[in-house]
Amino acid sequence: MLKKQNNYALGVDGETLSPNIFAKASQFMEYTIHFSQEFSHPSHYDEVVSLLMTAEEGDVINMMINNFGGRVDALNSILNAMSMTHATVNGFLIGQGCSCASVLFLACHNWVVGDNVTLMIHEQSFFVGGKASETKKQHEHYQKQNERFIRDTYKNFLTDEEIDQVLKGQDFYFEDYEINERLKNRNEIITTTSLEDLDQQGQDAIDSLSDEEISEEIKILQGVLRQRKKEQRELEKPIEQ
Repeated sequence: MLKKQNNYALGVDGETLSPNIFAKASQFMEYTIHFSQEFSHPSHYDEVVSLLMTAEEGDVINMMINNFGGRVDALNSILNAMSMTHATVNGFLIGQGCSCASVLFLACHNWVVGDNVTLMIHEQSFFVGGKASETKKQHEHYQKQNERFIRDTYKNFLTDEEIDQVLKGQDFYFEDYEINERLKNRNEIITTTSLEDLDQQGQDAIDSLSDEEISEEIKILQGVLRQRKKEQRELEKPIEQ
């Protein structure tokens, strides 16, 4: 059962693994969610998922992250909701950001890195069971899923060589200053890539036009320029007293 505490704190009565959500009312809503326990059953994050899905543009959701990881299926439900939210999600790494917690942190829109924190990256762990043929298919599925997950999640934060090492079982640990440096580098890569993509899209659009279409576009632009010059001359005319 939900309860209202001071400052609009929302939580669950009794002992629980569900994160507490604190809401602060203003023109827009600002929420703070504490991920201080390992990710457990996905149902424990139903309120978090609902909040992300119903938050409006202008709302802010602050995720305070300090845990050693946990279940990927629980994490995935949060990640999918984050990809569809209209709110801005800020990640605060305030302690341990290991395994799943590192993924959640890097998936946020903005990041704040505390002092003496740790970000730990490794590949997924999974268990299979059943008949021999079933376990083989399960293993192949999860192995393929694991590789795609690792490559997508840590792209531009780790180098390609480091990602290959993760997929071979290597663990990586980063201190606060290393995390900040890699976040900065990742942002620069993403910004440069986005600008290059826009340039390429513009060039592709031009290349797709025929000579007649280009001539027509030039005529339209010339007409727009003539109209603007005419409007400018009208504005520059002296006002008669």
